[in-house]
Amino acid sequence: MKLAVLGSGSKGNSIFLETDNINLLIDAGFSGKKIEEQLKKIDIDICDIDGILITHEHGDHIQGAGIISRKYDIPIYITKESYEAGLLKLGKIKGENLRFIDEAFWVGDSMVYPFDVMHDAERTIGFRIEESSGSKVAIATDLGYIDNTVRESFKDVNVMVIECNYDYHKLMQCSYPWDLKARVKSRNGHLSNNDCARFIKEMYHERLQKVYLAHMSKDSNDPKIAIEAVLDELLRHGIDISVEIANQDICSELIKF
Repeated sequence: MKLAVLGSGSKGNSIFLETDNINLLIDAGFSGKKIEEQLKKIDIDICDIDGILITHEHGDHIQGAGIISRKYDIPIYITKESYEAGLLKLGKIKGENLRFIDEAFWVGDSMVYPFDVMHDAERTIGFRIEESSGSKVAIATDLGYIDNTVRESFKDVNVMVIECNYDYHKLMQCSYPWDLKARVKSRNGHLSNNDCARFIKEMYHERLQKVYLAHMSKDSNDPKIAIEAVLDELLRHGIDISVEIANQDICSELIKF
């Protein structure tokens, strides 16, 4: 299994995942051109993408999905609720390339387990993906609350991609109007640094190799504050693993797990 975060934040989100015989995008929240450029940085041709998995219908997750699907004849895997809510952003998708998802399904050699998370979209899901050789990754980039469904989906994975959106004090001090601040910190909003840190500690096991901190706010967070919050929590419990901030504009390295 190989993974690279093409970009993550309020301006766009997309993750590349390669398993034994398939290449997937998880979300396509940039322009088609930008996604193609980011893939080239890790030596991946967009024509080799086998499918696009969509977490929810917000623009920073589906902006380029319809364009890429039409141009390169790539199937989109999306819940019916997100498709209907994001239809105007997606545009027309060929019938054979529109795959509605609800329960676990196979894509090539990999089993994909969608799971519901709490977020202020029509429906938001995360993904747990297991390849036939046994490697596992769990991804949840927009969620306001960790419930038992999320915990179960992140059990025993080799790689975590988890939201680390805001620092509480910076959120309270930033220029957001109060209703937006309230939405961000609600159970249907986003995950704070401290909640993210505690969740990583809770999910840690000896086969966990890498954690990506995703969807970090540029207004109510700071990379230094976020990484310190996470590493302090982990080190306090004797946990030493690789933690990387998923950058909004810089594609991460393609790493094999």
